[in-house]
Amino acid sequence: MRLRGIVVVLMSDVEEVKSRLNIVDIIGKRVTLKKAGRNFKALCPFHNEKTASFIVSPDRQTFHCFGCQKGGDIFSFVMEHDHVDFSEALEELASQAGVTLTRRIADTPQAKLKEKILEVNHLAGEFYQYLLTQHKLGQNARDYLKNRGVTDKAIKTFTLGYSPNSWDGLLKFLKKKGYEEELLESAGLIIRTQNSMTRTQSRYYDRFRGRVMFTLKDHRGNVVGFAGRVLDPKEKEAKYINTPETPVYIKGNLLYGLDVTKAAIQKENEAVVMEGELDVISSFQAGVGNAVAIKGSALTEGHVNLLRRFTERLIFALDSDLAGDAASRRGIELADAAGLDMSVVVLPSGKDPDEAARQSPALLKKAISEAIPVYDYFISSSLKRFDVTTAFGKKKASEELLALLAKIENPIVQEHYAKKLAKALDTTEEAITEGMRKLAAAPFSRQSEDRQPGPAKTRQEKLELYFLALLLQGDTASLFDRLDRTQIEKDIAQPAVVKLFTHLASFLKTHKQFSIKDFAESVPKELLPTLDEAFLWDISDLLENEEHFGREWEQVMHQLRRVSIRVSIEAVSRQLKHTDLSAAQVKTLHEQLRALTVELKPLET
Repeated sequence: MRLRGIVVVLMSDVEEVKSRLNIVDIIGKRVTLKKAGRNFKALCPFHNEKTASFIVSPDRQTFHCFGCQKGGDIFSFVMEHDHVDFSEALEELASQAGVTLTRRIADTPQAKLKEKILEVNHLAGEFYQYLLTQHKLGQNARDYLKNRGVTDKAIKTFTLGYSPNSWDGLLKFLKKKGYEEELLESAGLIIRTQNSMTRTQSRYYDRFRGRVMFTLKDHRGNVVGFAGRVLDPKEKEAKYINTPETPVYIKGNLLYGLDVTKAAIQKENEAVVMEGELDVISSFQAGVGNAVAIKGSALTEGHVNLLRRFTERLIFALDSDLAGDAASRRGIELADAAGLDMSVVVLPSGKDPDEAARQSPALLKKAISEAIPVYDYFISSSLKRFDVTTAFGKKKASEELLALLAKIENPIVQEHYAKKLAKALDTTEEAITEGMRKLAAAPFSRQSEDRQPGPAKTRQEKLELYFLALLLQGDTASLFDRLDRTQIEKDIAQPAVVKLFTHLASFLKTHKQFSIKDFAESVPKELLPTLDEAFLWDISDLLENEEHFGREWEQVMHQLRRVSIRVSIEAVSRQLKHTDLSAAQVKTLHEQLRALTVELKPLET
């Protein structure tokens, strides 16, 4: 048995690890870094922000966020990002650096207690598994698992067990091993009952009795707790009972099965998120080796922080309606703020992943492969729950969905869903857009931590900035040569964007190659905030795929023209409402409106 995570080391070990690792490489595995002169920059992983304020210095081997003020060295980052203590961060980094640590068990009371709890939990797990697999007392539990389709291999892989239906079977076993009752109580393995007001009358009994046992392990394989399930569904006791929170077990930080499935999750760069232990086990047997369970429907901040260490993509395969549950929506909000890509599996009515995996592994795999984007799922779910043929139903659906869609940063994607929702609610896209604009400052249920006071940007303003982001971060000179400069200047309304565009034209005349550093130095100071906002817009996914970038660029050109014409139509329409216009003026405006409508028509297809 090897228990990881609680050690102290000599300072020479720390310096040796630091000397062998580059902070840019370590942070770059967890955060998308972009070169910024001698340093690197990124969106801060410790707070929600739109503009990159997180700086990494390879020269000094330090990091600092100018937004939340967090900073430090390579160890500070891993501790903060991975939510581990110093010793755990050191072990991980030492392993990567190929450094053998001079270690000893930490001598603090808290560290000793954690180590002892992990130790006794490991023995309890062995006790439960022995009873399940080799003792006659476990026969009913073996039959139960066999009827559920759980194989011997899965029992071994996931360390399943059986707790005897006796008062103190585990207690007696562990006391013979020399462990005190106080420790076992701290581990959540036994419960103390008092028959009187005095401690001398205390008695202890096993927490888990007569149950199939699911061993709860952290991602490093340490046994942190247990979940016990009754064999007979007719039992009046709770179907499941779990280890209470202890110094080593926090429910919101544990993902069941991650110790087994983390390699597959990393390899496939996606995690299938389920609710219960049997969901994961049955799916694993069915060939879905990248699943974890959150032991309920609510994704916590701890779950999100843990998952993004292994993947950027989550696929939810839950029993409940993700969109109809407030706690689930909060989890989606957390995952979205962390930058995770999310989809939702739609299983046949009445089926959970466990049942689907046992009845038809092919069906489960197909459903996972056809998971729909989370925004599509939310819209679909809302339309099912509200009668959108009525004004009240439209009101309820829009209240739920507008705040969700308002958070979408990519204007093309946002417009896609605005169209979809407008069609579903039988309203105009403009009405949807206006609703999103009003709610843009509060995506989901939580305001962005770094949002500055002031009016939210319109869709046109976002689109213009996005155009500038593509232009500045792509092959700038080549993209600029392909533009109709006169048309672009007509289509762009923001003065700062127009000025940057014209300044770029002058810059490219005297510079054979585009350098953002040189360009920024030549730009008037009042334009730098707009320049930074565009240049720091995260389009890393597009930059990695030339074909994808090209399609996005063409689409943005299309949308710029389209939105500009729409804005012009709205302006002319407002003028026509004036009552003091002459007949000639009305005629001219109608001609303008007609010409704009004709120009817009092919762009609407």
